[in-house]
Amino acid sequence: MVKIDWPKYGKYVRIRIKSPKSFIWGSFRTHDIGRLGHSKRIAGRLKRTRKWATQTYLIPKKEYGRTKQAKRLMSQIRARH
Repeated sequence: MVKIDWPKYGKYVRIRIKSPKSFIWGSFRTHDIGRLGHSKRIAGRLKRTRKWATQTYLIPKKEYGRTKQAKRLMSQIRARH
């Protein structure tokens, strides 16, 4: 499941990889990926296996689909899921 949300407000486009219901509540952590303060990854512990997994990628709206980094990330996400 790859779902892209473009919210009306806020700085980021959300690329959802897995449903938040698959994760243990309160286990989510945000990690910077790429340059500091730009793209982010939200990870959490899965309910069934207790292993860490990516739930969402956050990419700045102004960079989404325009920069090489955003395009590369989207191609990697599509290849994995």
